[in-house]
Amino acid sequence: MARMMTGDDVREKLRKAVEAAGSEAAWARTHGVSRANVNMTLNGKREPGGRILEVLGLERVVQYRVKRR
Repeated sequence: MARMMTGDDVREKLRKAVEAAGSEAAWARTHGVSRANVNMTLNGKREPGGRILEVLGLERVVQYRVKRR
């Protein structure tokens, strides 16, 4: 089973990819995402969208579990 990641993990992966590209604008342009979208995702103001997740090789998974009493 693949390791589950937190939102912070995803933002860190995106942050590293942006650093490797040289800037938010460069990464966004290369991958067809708006720079504003990248910036808002990095700053936790929005969840990463489908295109960002796709480029990072990730998928969003929703989990449910039984509540502990």
